[in-house]
Amino acid sequence: MLKNFVLCAALIICAAGIYAQEGDHGFAVDTATIEPVAAVVPGLPAGIMMRALHENPRTNMSSSVMAYPKGFREPRHYHEASGHYMYILKGRISSPTGDLTPGMFIYAPPGEPHGPFNVLEDSEALFFTDGPFDFILDEQ
Repeated sequence: MLKNFVLCAALIICAAGIYAQEGDHGFAVDTATIEPVAAVVPGLPAGIMMRALHENPRTNMSSSVMAYPKGFREPRHYHEASGHYMYILKGRISSPTGDLTPGMFIYAPPGEPHGPFNVLEDSEALFFTDGPFDFILDEQ
């Protein structure tokens, strides 16, 4: 089952990443030229849009800009195969530890449940993974 999540997430990132750069080389990309696409991850509600920036097939690291619409709810979940990092660019997202606002940075290590998150204002975040992305629901 984990392999299915990882494969699905990898396909999403690849499909969204027509403009994404791949590999271990340096690059620059104008994010305004990347068309957002729907982020479709099993277990995650529809509504998130993403602009894939970079994917490294060797390390499974990826980066993207994620857009969360006001009213979106991300359920409590965890990741087994990677940690992920978020830097909030705009908006306000409610979390169990307080509101996430522009300039805040969060890290979720593998295996640590986090969320739920409720989007209080249209929001954007830089989103990074340090391995293959998976999404496992942990609703209580």
